[in-house]
Amino acid sequence: MVKVSSTSLSFNFVSKLAQIAKDNGAVNLSNDHSDFPCQPDLLNSLVWHLSEGRNKYAPGEGVIELRKVISNYYNAKFNYYYNPETEITITNGAIQGIFTALTSLIGEGDEVIIFEPAFETYVPSVEARGARPIYFQLNPLDFSIDWNALTKLISSKTKLIIINSPHNPTGNVFSRESFDNLQKIVNGTRIFLLSDEAFSELLLDGQTDTSVACYPKLAERSIIVGSLGKSLCVPGWKIGYCLAPEALMAEFRQVHRYQVYSANLPIQLALADYLTSKSNWFPYLKDFVYRRDLFRDLMRDSRFSLFPVDGGYFQVIGYENISQESDVDFSLRVAEEVGVSMLPLSLFYHDKVDNQKLRICFGKSEDELRLAAERLRSL
Repeated sequence: MVKVSSTSLSFNFVSKLAQIAKDNGAVNLSNDHSDFPCQPDLLNSLVWHLSEGRNKYAPGEGVIELRKVISNYYNAKFNYYYNPETEITITNGAIQGIFTALTSLIGEGDEVIIFEPAFETYVPSVEARGARPIYFQLNPLDFSIDWNALTKLISSKTKLIIINSPHNPTGNVFSRESFDNLQKIVNGTRIFLLSDEAFSELLLDGQTDTSVACYPKLAERSIIVGSLGKSLCVPGWKIGYCLAPEALMAEFRQVHRYQVYSANLPIQLALADYLTSKSNWFPYLKDFVYRRDLFRDLMRDSRFSLFPVDGGYFQVIGYENISQESDVDFSLRVAEEVGVSMLPLSLFYHDKVDNQKLRICFGKSEDELRLAAERLRSL
């Protein structure tokens, strides 16, 4: 039987926090999307394609124009070539890409290593295939990986390792050292990698070599999942992509064909038009760096502890100097009494590990961040 109760509870809690925020006029920092607008040129292109009647099905693998744009971008940025004909598929968002990738790679009895805290869709997707999640906790002090300890989890049943960089929820970014250690672990094995790079464009401090595509020996055994919705601040468009060597992509497309067949045609065409001339996809990088630094500066004299953020738009904060309540109870009380909603980090662990930490989204307006910080500093 597929176990989805933990994830269902997480989704329900997020909905509960959103409702509390709405009812109490709270600043909602608990959701997982930014509030920045769509680029006008991108929106105009979409309207044009819709008005031209391009409302039929797209090819199952995605429109070739968009696949070529993605191929050229990865080749220029990471110096790795993915054939747009055979190694790139457009998906209905990153979550669908993750589920399809896992469906195509693993089966009953396989083991999949998952780093925790973990994005909440990984475990149900693994269990839906009859595979077994093998959990590895990141160091709660700095969310680093003990690679020697990880090596001990590798067995003859290990089929896949899921990595996520920039990491949701912690904001950590895989370093070159991390990729080197990962390569040592999988060398000489038949272990595949699923690299969730949905926030790959949100690198806040000029990092490089942050994709699996930068490491050919890893890329040869990897499926990369990306999100154009996240990159362009249009998450509701639900457009993602997957990159993989031809043999892996052939398996992926077989599953993709029967799960969803294809993604939205006019949105794909609009994205292809807009991105063709772009050397960088993310239009708000400076704004996000500013908002991260603003929130951290505003919280500097608070009783909360703040963890480093290298990528994405999430900030982990600790409240161990304020209360000994569980993170669930504390987040509910702060939402109702103080007027700021934040997500308990325990929801990102399969066994609800509580280290008195919360996740906030700083992809909000400056006014909202200032108001939230003012309220939180009162604690």
